[in-house]
Amino acid sequence: MKTKFITILFILFFTAQINAQNYKIDSGHSSVQIQVERFGVVDVIGRFKAVDGTIHYNDKDFSKTQAEAVIQVASYDANNIGGEEAVKSKAFLNEKEYPEIKFKSKKTITKSGVNYLIGDLTIHGVTKEIELPYAVKGPLLDLPTKKQSIAFKASITINRQDYGVSFNAKLPSGTSIVGDDIKITLTILGIAE
Repeated sequence: MKTKFITILFILFFTAQINAQNYKIDSGHSSVQIQVERFGVVDVIGRFKAVDGTIHYNDKDFSKTQAEAVIQVASYDANNIGGEEAVKSKAFLNEKEYPEIKFKSKKTITKSGVNYLIGDLTIHGVTKEIELPYAVKGPLLDLPTKKQSIAFKASITINRQDYGVSFNAKLPSGTSIVGDDIKITLTILGIAE
C-alpha cells in the first residue's frame, strides 16, 4: 500500500513538472504599450520595445504562474521624437537615473473567474504592489523556433503620481497637460526555454 501511495505521488509530481514550463519573453514579438491623455483632448499611445524576462506557466494549475520582466525606458517609441524625449526626461521617467521599469510577481489569485498576478511594479525608483489581471493563450507550437509558445496578455491602469512621476503643469484653462492615469497593455510572446 505504501509503495502504491509513493508511486501515485511520483506520477502526480512528474505530471506537474511536464505541464509546467519556463518561457522567455520574445522582445521582437512583444509589446508593452502605454496610453495617456494629452492636453485633455487626445490619448497618446507609445510603447517600450525592449522587454526581457520569463514567465513560469503551468496550464493545469494557474496558481503556479509566475512572471518577471525588465523594460528599458530608453526603448520608448511614440512616433514623435519630442514626445519620446519628454517621457525619458527628468520631468517624467528620468531614464538616466531610473533606466528600467521592473515587475516581479509574488503569487497568483483568481477572482470572479479572472486570474491576477500579485507582484511588485517598480517605476521611477518607486515600488508598489499591483494586481495584474492576465490571460494566457497556448501553449502552441512556434513554427520559427520549433518550440512551445504562449501569448500572455494583461492590462492595468495606474496613477503616475503614485510612482513619483509628478509633472503637473496645466493649460491656462486649468486642464492638465498630461493626465495622471496611465493605461498599460502587455502583449507578450513567450518561447519555451
